[in-house]
Amino acid sequence: MQNEVALDFLLEGFIDDSLVELCHGITVNALVQDHRKARSGNLFIAHQGFNTHGLLYAQDAVAKGVSVVLWDGDVENRSEILDSISNKVLCLHCPELKLKVGSIASRYYEQPSLSLNVIGVTGTDGKTSIAHYLAQCLDSYDVHCGVLGTLGNGFINDLHPTGLTTADALLVQKTLADIQQAGARYAVMEVSSHGLDQGRVNGVAFTTAIFSNMAVDYLDYHGTIDNYANAKRRLFYTPGLGAAVINMDDEYGRKLAKEVREHVNVWGFSLKSDISAYRDYADYFVNAKQIQAYERGFHLTVETPKGEGSFDLPLLGRFNVSNALAVLSTLLTSQFTLEHALASLTAVHSVDGRVEIISEQDKPVVVVDYAHTEQGLKAVCSSIREHFSGKLWCVFGCGGDRDRGKRPLMAKVAEQYTDKIIVTTDNPRHEDPQEIINEVMAGFASTENVEAVLDRRQAIDIAICNAQPADVVLLAGKGHETSQIVGDVHIAFDDRRVAREFLALREKGETL
Repeated sequence: MQNEVALDFLLEGFIDDSLVELCHGITVNALVQDHRKARSGNLFIAHQGFNTHGLLYAQDAVAKGVSVVLWDGDVENRSEILDSISNKVLCLHCPELKLKVGSIASRYYEQPSLSLNVIGVTGTDGKTSIAHYLAQCLDSYDVHCGVLGTLGNGFINDLHPTGLTTADALLVQKTLADIQQAGARYAVMEVSSHGLDQGRVNGVAFTTAIFSNMAVDYLDYHGTIDNYANAKRRLFYTPGLGAAVINMDDEYGRKLAKEVREHVNVWGFSLKSDISAYRDYADYFVNAKQIQAYERGFHLTVETPKGEGSFDLPLLGRFNVSNALAVLSTLLTSQFTLEHALASLTAVHSVDGRVEIISEQDKPVVVVDYAHTEQGLKAVCSSIREHFSGKLWCVFGCGGDRDRGKRPLMAKVAEQYTDKIIVTTDNPRHEDPQEIINEVMAGFASTENVEAVLDRRQAIDIAICNAQPADVVLLAGKGHETSQIVGDVHIAFDDRRVAREFLALREKGETL
């Protein structure tokens, strides 16, 4: 999409009125933040990024033909840079530009979110699953739904990876515009704490916000759990928000619900059959009256504001029951009948790398999951225990350049909930993989059933070759990912592909 948009219309209200007068008669045909993508007639947006400032690349963008440079922030030799380009292109100062990019982009793309029912999903765990289950349910009734999140942007059968849970503000608005033009009526978006803190979803008109849970994560970025929580709560203060769907079984969720109930309708969901203690936290409730596990799913009886009903959920794990209740609550806020909502949930299927089962007859079952926090690991281990009776093997590691405090905590969870543990490498980035493993190992009370294997491929090989046919091998941490990040290099590696390879090599009914 390449629109010619009047610059004064685009920037009015975002820059000083005296500068708007300089914009009269000028049009731009695209918005860019990456100087490498700059072309003739573009508006180049230059602000402080995570590692560097866009102004450092403004001269290159001007050389490629951009018409306007919109800038903010301080950078060494800023005056020299602006002096060198101001006689070639219009340079405009925009205070707090980083937080305004989304709103400017929304205006450029004709405010696509206003033509969609946009559902935002935030929380530590479950964002991807909830988003994809929602899209599946909406699509099943021909209510075309776009998706923006960890697995990519687009539609559930045609996703385009971005490498981020929440893409940059320009791509968010462009994707919403593409989704809307493709005939979608809904869009469901995973909204990360980074995305909220950096203003990537500013300018998006959310109709519903979902909160899944809160666990310690990303403290390398946010610094404290309070900062992390405060970033997520911003979603629930989006102007015009119609409904908040919040997990009542989460302590922070209850706190959030009580706070935002003053300005938005709150739908609380819970796994508890008795929710009398939660009555002060929400306006409406969806809860499980009965949860009965079977080998590959659950039979559920639920109570909702639209009545009571029963259905089979073909997913493993009580956390997925919670995810399903979040989806059910959202569907009911969207005018779905209870009958249609339950029928659509009966047909959902697991998401890539989220409790994804790989099984062959007379061989151990392999479960691949993205769990990379102690809470996520506890949830997936508990779910496997509920559905399978054999021993549970766990292969996991911790990512480098990320919150170090959770490393021993994940070890404690693995020790409590699994029988055999292999600690290995998981995206070490710029840290020494062995040092990461050492920090994980420090969390075990006993290492009797623990082995440390630096090479992840070898670790998976050991687990699958030594597990008995009735056992389950959990490969945790990477889920859908198809590479290992070592330094700045992405090396091809897919837990699912490696697991299938070693299952194929294993003699039927025997260990190697």
